[in-house]
Amino acid sequence: MQPDRGEIGVKCDCCASGGEVLDLADIEEVYMPLENVKKCGGCGKGGERLRICSSCGEIAYCGAECQKKDWPLHKRKCGKTDRIDLTSFYPLLAVLMEVQRWHPLRPTHPALCHKIINSPNPSEGSCTFPDGSKARLILLGDKMPPERVIMSQKDWWPTAITPAVRQKLLQRFLSEHYLLPSILSVLVALMSELYTTTYVPASESPTGSLQRRIRLKYHNSPIADFGIVKGWADVKSQDKFAYYSVKDGTFFKGQDPTEEHYWMYFTTAAGEDFNLDCGMFVYNFCMMVEVKPHYTRHHLPPMMSKYAPAYFRDREHKHNAPKIQYEKERFSVLRDPRLIEAVRGSARSFECYGVTRVCAFMDRVAGRKCTNIEKDLVMHWISDSCGVIRGNLERQEHLNFPAEPNVGIQTDPGEMDDKMPADEDEAWLKYMRKWNRKQSKGEIDHVQLAEAFRAWGSKTREEKLGLVKDKKTKNTR
Repeated sequence: MQPDRGEIGVKCDCCASGGEVLDLADIEEVYMPLENVKKCGGCGKGGERLRICSSCGEIAYCGAECQKKDWPLHKRKCGKTDRIDLTSFYPLLAVLMEVQRWHPLRPTHPALCHKIINSPNPSEGSCTFPDGSKARLILLGDKMPPERVIMSQKDWWPTAITPAVRQKLLQRFLSEHYLLPSILSVLVALMSELYTTTYVPASESPTGSLQRRIRLKYHNSPIADFGIVKGWADVKSQDKFAYYSVKDGTFFKGQDPTEEHYWMYFTTAAGEDFNLDCGMFVYNFCMMVEVKPHYTRHHLPPMMSKYAPAYFRDREHKHNAPKIQYEKERFSVLRDPRLIEAVRGSARSFECYGVTRVCAFMDRVAGRKCTNIEKDLVMHWISDSCGVIRGNLERQEHLNFPAEPNVGIQTDPGEMDDKMPADEDEAWLKYMRKWNRKQSKGEIDHVQLAEAFRAWGSKTREEKLGLVKDKKTKNTR
């Protein structure tokens, strides 16, 4: 992807003058969507069953009478809104993050410029280190050019049990590090390209053409906010990495999501929360979404695979799948005043005016001073992502996105060999729902939830189907 906006290090007017200068021609207004459906836009009274305007989706009323009275005021800014369902749009966000893993400015992962001289195959367990921590150890041997690693993967890791296992490990290394700048760049681009649009009729438009308002929704409810969640993820020790260089004796650990992890959140005007996590592939949590041709246009490089890592925790997953992500803190991107100012000043480029605000936001989320590499990457990736999203919107590619994208799991060899019979599959689904409800009510914690799910594997078929009483499950409660 080639940036089509300003780059870090480029001298702009504000650098030359010693201060921040924002020309009126550079201002791009950000329009906030409907925040909630708790107050009538006509009479101002609260209510539980307010109805959203079906045309614009930007205001809610307690009834037809209030809507009719407010129409003389509302009609001037109502207009038609193109509402894109998050379910069909999130694969594009996953694609943008996947492409960033191959960006030329991204530092090469140490394991992708050295030979792997041990056998970290799926059957291998974790190692315990002197500080008590555990992870899968990767032994790094002689240096090897990254280009040769890609082209001669068998030379890079000779002891892999299959080419598929070798390819998956390579992709996991590619996914490690720089998660925060990747997420932030995509969300800032989303705000910059979607939420700077508003409805302008052709009669009032400077170009003489109707200008469209474009917003995200989930089913019938507008997306009211989105941002970054900082938390942790429940990951097994054998799915984390640690590295040891046999040449110089250097030991270092990889990312540890049990200490720090990031993902996206989206909140609807009705108050529902949905998460999109594109950073779990490195930990062998390989939920994937299929990449259709409509997602990969507008200067995107060829994809390494026809699937991109993405775990979209929608209504179905919230009710049926065990919880593995735990929130500590969240940071709104769409409604952050400093990021709004950054986007307002970015009509032509994200130069100093936007750089300082974006990087300050990233520092605040990380709880530390981010490195220059992280700052360079986030600004380049914002430019790249803006260009791709803009191209999709201008050509209305989103109209061709699948309403229900295909999702799957990239498994290790043998992992899915024992396919569950249909009746056990149904029993497993009921079992998951029961224990998820217990956790959501605060009756059990995540450790007890994990124990309950592990207990399923030790049950007999009769116990799973409820044909005999299960003493183990009774003791778990």
